[in-house]
Amino acid sequence: MAGCLSIQTLLVIGQNEIMAQESSAQLRSVASMPSTQYLGSKQKLIGWILSHIPECNSVLDAFSGSAVVAYNLKRIGKRVIANDYLTSSYLFAKALVENNTVRLKGDEITSLFRKNPGKDDYLERHFAGVFYTNAECYFLDNLHSNILELSDEYKRSIAFSAAVRTCIQKMPGGKFRANLLKYREKSFKHYRPKYTKSIEDTFRRFLQAYNDAVFDNGKQNEAHNENIFDLLGVVNADLAYFDPPYGGTGFDYQRDYFFVELYTRDYGKIEKFNGVTKTYESSLQDEFKRSTLNRSLKRLFESSSRIPIWIISYNNRSLPKLEEFKDLIEQFRHIEAVHSHKYSYKSGNSAGLEELLFICK
Repeated sequence: MAGCLSIQTLLVIGQNEIMAQESSAQLRSVASMPSTQYLGSKQKLIGWILSHIPECNSVLDAFSGSAVVAYNLKRIGKRVIANDYLTSSYLFAKALVENNTVRLKGDEITSLFRKNPGKDDYLERHFAGVFYTNAECYFLDNLHSNILELSDEYKRSIAFSAAVRTCIQKMPGGKFRANLLKYREKSFKHYRPKYTKSIEDTFRRFLQAYNDAVFDNGKQNEAHNENIFDLLGVVNADLAYFDPPYGGTGFDYQRDYFFVELYTRDYGKIEKFNGVTKTYESSLQDEFKRSTLNRSLKRLFESSSRIPIWIISYNNRSLPKLEEFKDLIEQFRHIEAVHSHKYSYKSGNSAGLEELLFICK
């Protein structure tokens, strides 16, 4: 692996660069982004990633997910174009990357908790006893109606981001799977009191955090909710950061986050559900499913030829395997360096786990 400096040195350099650029952009008082609890989130690695960002003015974050990379690129003064095909992820970037100045005011925050006479009972009918209690579904239904009555798109995106984060917070493991309500039962051996906390209090906390995290870096940043192949032909950026959904990682974002997609994109539209978790057939096309992954990665690199610099995140447990992946990249771009960083999951087997960062020009 390329990279002659120690991890400790790289982290120090990265942190110094962040501090220097924040100072020049007068961003000393910028609040931190709320914690993500998102599958594949780079929150623990962000200082290391930013330490390897070369000189550039604009960055495309093509698979922005939790928006933690896009948000921190914005913090160091880049013009950021963030994209994710999941609406629930796009809203994070809409709220905190594209949005520079809009925050919810006190009366608007209060309005989100009022009893809405026009609320639907969509989640109560379909999901009470599945992931949440009936009372929690009532709260989420009522909240959904109140969010839609906010007049500003950025205010709606802040509120929806907090709602999505709240929904994920109450899921053991952060994924929407079967039999998760048992973690709230004191008789269950893996009982966790945190999952029984008030959903309203949890939402209030995240709403305040997302509201506080809004800041202006003086750039016209963008958030997109598109198939990346539709965006690459028209976007202009000096650098592209790629962290696509690789095979082998155990993550299936459409499946793992289907409930928050239902809440933000398909609310009230779906009546036919499958199995005990009430999954449904999504209209989104999965370009990066395992059976077509290599073909999609090749198409991704080929379609990005007009972007001068690529930085690609890759986990050493990913598919395709490392040498095959390097061969795919080198069909289209020279790999100038590969940096590695050992890290560990919050839970599970982390033996030998490494994040790799390909610098391609």
